[in-house]
Amino acid sequence: MGAGALIVAPADAPLVVLIHRLGGSHHTWDRVLPLIEPHARVHALNLTGTGSIEQEAVLAAELIPRPAVLVGHARGGLVATAIAQRHRGLARKLILPCTPWAPESRLVASRPVERALAVPGIGEVIWTAATGAQQRKALRTASAPNTPIPDQFVADLRATGRRNLVAASRAIDTYLAETPLADRLSASGVPAELIFGEHDARVAPTIKRAHPHAARRRRAHTAMGSRGPDR
Repeated sequence: MGAGALIVAPADAPLVVLIHRLGGSHHTWDRVLPLIEPHARVHALNLTGTGSIEQEAVLAAELIPRPAVLVGHARGGLVATAIAQRHRGLARKLILPCTPWAPESRLVASRPVERALAVPGIGEVIWTAATGAQQRKALRTASAPNTPIPDQFVADLRATGRRNLVAASRAIDTYLAETPLADRLSASGVPAELIFGEHDARVAPTIKRAHPHAARRRRAHTAMGSRGPDR
């Protein structure tokens, strides 16, 4: 766990904490940061992805100096939710784009290749043999059609490694199997805004089951910036 990036702003500016997705890093937010910088002091965290959601929430909370708006993308949204449950004084509001709300909402996780990666031996062979082009293709499920995948996203995935990726993915299912996202958010008492993408190939945008105040947008899984409605 690391601070990742800090955008310096006046000390009294609102604090926004950004928590990235599975297989990502603080660079996930590179094209979003310019939209936030004029308005807030921003911390973009780096998750290790090696522990449970609750364990990562404990580590992340140590890096949050005061009450903040927590923005968690996908798996990062679950970490943000766990922070809100365990450290209510740190979360002023939750903004959760494309966060899985139950194990069955994870569309990609059930695919054969994803399951094979978790098998010892077989998964290691698949991961080692995968070229950069193949990993880039796998990441296309996180973006709208015809959207270029940044080199940084591929680098982040490779840096995560198969073992950490599998462990972090399993932690998602364990966390949601214990208690669905909607129940966790209700128990936290923290205002929450959930945003789902109509073109998301990774998380099912069944918003009524996810949360009563969820919204759907013309987006894919990953916010790439503000260049068009499908990003």
